Amino acid sequence: MQLFSALTFTVATTLLTSVHGTATIGQACSGSSTYDCTDDFNAVAICNGARWVEAAQCGGGCCAWPLGDPAPFCSC
Repeated sequence: MQLFSALTFTVATTLLTSVHGTATIGQACSGSSTYDCTDDFNAVAICNGARWVEAAQCGGGCCAWPLGDPAPFCSC
């Protein structure tokens, strides 16, 4: 039962996170202090007003941004 719950949480988090767009480090963006997960989900990115830069390194696919949360975070 615990395995099922953990699997359900992982799938739900992945699906909710994938609803948001993702950022590519170095790609153009607009709006300073806008956060997003990187396209490989290994980091949190922030828009500096012109380009996406890395704000936090998460590691192997651990960036998450569930709906309703104000910003993405590392979750492994």
